[in-house]
Amino acid sequence: MNKKTILTISKSVIIILILLAAVFALRVPAADLNSLPNDVKGDYVDAQGLPYFSEMDSYYNLRLTENFVDHGYAGDEVVNGSVMDMHRYAPDGGELNYELGIVYVTDFLNDIANMFGSYSVKEVAFWTGAIISSLAVIPAYIFARRLTNDYGAITAALIIGLAPNYFAHTFPGFFDTDMFYYIFSLFFILFFMECLKSDNLIYKIIFAVLSILSIGLFSMSWTGYVFYVALMGLYAVIYLIASFVLKIGNDHVEDYPSRLSWFLHQKDFLSVVLVLVIGFIGLAILRGFDGVTGIFSQVFGLLNLQSASVVIGGFPNVLISVAEMQMPALLGSGMGSAFLANTSGAVNGIGGILVLFAGLIVLYALIVRLWNLRSAKVKDTSKKPPKSERKSAAEKIDAKYKFKFSLGDLGNFTSSEDLYTTKRITLMYGLLFIIWTIVACLAVSRGSRFITTLALPFGLMAGIAVGYLVDYIKANEIKDKFLMAIIVLGGFFAAFPLVTINMTYGVLLFAVIIVLGAIFIYAKSNADDLKKLPLKKYLAVIVVVLALVSPSVCGAYQTADHVVPGTSDPMWNAMTWIDENMPEDTVITSWWDFGYLFEIAADRQVTFDGGSQSGERAFWLGQAMTTDNLELSAGIFRMLDTTGDRAVDALDEINGGNTSQTTSILIDILPMTASDAKNTLINTYHLTDAQANEVVSYTHPENPRPVIFVASSDMLQKAGWWTYFGQWDFEKQNSTNYQYYLPTSEATVEPGQSAKVNMLNESGMAINVVIDRGTGNNTTTADIETTYASNGSQIMINGSEYNPLNASRLVIVEDGQMVKNESINGSNGNYTLFLMGVGNTYTPIIMSSILENSMFTRLYLEGGFGQNIFTQVHSEEGVSLWQVNFNNTAAGGASTSTNSTN
Repeated sequence: MNKKTILTISKSVIIILILLAAVFALRVPAADLNSLPNDVKGDYVDAQGLPYFSEMDSYYNLRLTENFVDHGYAGDEVVNGSVMDMHRYAPDGGELNYELGIVYVTDFLNDIANMFGSYSVKEVAFWTGAIISSLAVIPAYIFARRLTNDYGAITAALIIGLAPNYFAHTFPGFFDTDMFYYIFSLFFILFFMECLKSDNLIYKIIFAVLSILSIGLFSMSWTGYVFYVALMGLYAVIYLIASFVLKIGNDHVEDYPSRLSWFLHQKDFLSVVLVLVIGFIGLAILRGFDGVTGIFSQVFGLLNLQSASVVIGGFPNVLISVAEMQMPALLGSGMGSAFLANTSGAVNGIGGILVLFAGLIVLYALIVRLWNLRSAKVKDTSKKPPKSERKSAAEKIDAKYKFKFSLGDLGNFTSSEDLYTTKRITLMYGLLFIIWTIVACLAVSRGSRFITTLALPFGLMAGIAVGYLVDYIKANEIKDKFLMAIIVLGGFFAAFPLVTINMTYGVLLFAVIIVLGAIFIYAKSNADDLKKLPLKKYLAVIVVVLALVSPSVCGAYQTADHVVPGTSDPMWNAMTWIDENMPEDTVITSWWDFGYLFEIAADRQVTFDGGSQSGERAFWLGQAMTTDNLELSAGIFRMLDTTGDRAVDALDEINGGNTSQTTSILIDILPMTASDAKNTLINTYHLTDAQANEVVSYTHPENPRPVIFVASSDMLQKAGWWTYFGQWDFEKQNSTNYQYYLPTSEATVEPGQSAKVNMLNESGMAINVVIDRGTGNNTTTADIETTYASNGSQIMINGSEYNPLNASRLVIVEDGQMVKNESINGSNGNYTLFLMGVGNTYTPIIMSSILENSMFTRLYLEGGFGQNIFTQVHSEEGVSLWQVNFNNTAAGGASTSTNSTN
């Protein structure tokens, strides 16, 4: 290894270290909760002063990691050789089937950290995502550097390492498997391509092994690894077919008895075979034989996660309620959003519109060059260049595998010393980026979570575009006015994202760039060059890089600076109360969102959580919260949390899988006594005595487990989903959602005064609740008005007041007591106006009429007034815990009632 090669490698190492420090430093502010006022920040940190995690999946990963550190396996217990997780999916839990890479890595980091101090697993986990994800700049830089220069590689590494959707899942306090996404996928593709490119058999084998090792480690870290296996499998097939058709090989077809024989002897075919063989063996060892053979079915499943409105069995697909499974917008709102990097749109998610244009330009150039491969000719290169222009061996190797295309002469294959290598590399990387982009776009159409997939090819192509432009600027004479135009335009695009953060800093950056450009271009100076390159060109190069990476850098800063944890003291304290006061066999039931937190904070089993949410459980929980029949609600909890899905399975088997009939029968019999339920099954639904006994044993177990229902303020905003699932029409296979409309603020209303609270602003229209408070007891009243947002005048249509949220009923609760429940406006509206007053503070809520007497409304908003089936046993701000009193239901059951505490 000569001195120049050592210097090149050393320079790359230094650049990578700087990149690592930069992307990690941008993630660190997320731990400071800078967006929260100091007086409320304490509610979002735990007893040890560590912020709560940002989302609920982190708590699942934390629980598994703590289990692994505590007793050597991630589950709760081992049953017949199977590791079981008994906190999930009451009553039986389930076998742990999860990619444990995050557990192993965090356990390793925990051991390292505790060599230098005393740290809890939670503290180590809090920082693990930020540490590991920062490593993504290593393969990103190496990948891009193999195709372009340092400037392009730095650009690609920053765009990828700070990609908005990736960054938003990998800052401190976000402890999920996303941290591995870019690292292993990039290394897998990088080594795959190096295996293809290499001429040396030993190197081919080494790169094939490294490629499979990367995807193998990926398979231990994230289920979506199959996407990249399918991507590169598709690429390999298309690449080999194209090579065969275009006769791209390292020897002549005429030297073989047939074209097929020639093709089978080509090194690219050998490379693909090596990867396939080593890959099959490696993945079979890590994932098992079935895991390898089932990869493509997993891919189709991944791309169809939420494509259908129903799942097998007729229940609705709960994944359509997951925000990341929704089709993303192309761009965020606002004229300037196109030049910003954030999670509001697909273009924003890859780094902004400049990254998109840069990537599309490279794609266009590659497509044209691929088309011109058919008739590419090479110039005579036998004449050696002057000695001063000859490249070193290291430079020749470095240049051999780079793109060398000119946007002004796309068909030119004459600059290479080896036409075969040029055509081969063009085909190799041209097809890679074209196929990668198309497949990634297809994935993005399945949900916004896949924008991270699209950011990889566009980040790399943006780096290639920058590398080419930099080479062009450095190698060609450019008039000063054009150079100044590049600096001005680049300076504007570099400063604009900073302006959205701080106007002063943004304007200052733009001014500094313009001033330096003017000085370097127009001022006379004896020091006008640096290593024979004018300073004005160096400035132009730097400005080009800044223009491409500024949106990602500024977007990352804003994300880290505005982090708010996914939970706070009230929810955590409520779960701690359950842990300290309720029996160990208690089941916590609620919507699935907080399930993971319930499991770790309360150390109790849950009805379902973020990984076990199913259409079946979503339907039953939605039904329980939406119905006005509290006997049915209690019956659903009795059945699900004590016997699980057995009643549904038994009835499905009896009636031939008719889910609609099964659910109708259960809704009918769950509120009944066991004897009435049995008689109804026999007399109305024509079950045999044995069948009825079996079903009733599941629907009406003699000793139901204790159940705590958690009602929280966040469920008001999620009502659209739990009502949608709870009101599912199995015959029509669709549903309707119902909403609570929440105010933008509360109102202070003294006796004898009035106040107006805004509920909704939409299309120039404002919907307000007008509160009038008298001076005597029970004299408060309220109504809804609709006005023009511009002038406040009431909207009239054909002489009548226009009100899209017309309420037919008014319910008022003051200081925990219901003081009014009456019809208003002639009872012709589809909404109910609920007004809750505490002291002189009033909070209005407008709800769909179907929610007026729903279980959730009666418990959370009305405080359980007028019923004794649910008892409030504990409350925190925005959270209330309700124990189910089965002994107070018609079906009866064990009583484990606890005195109400607050």
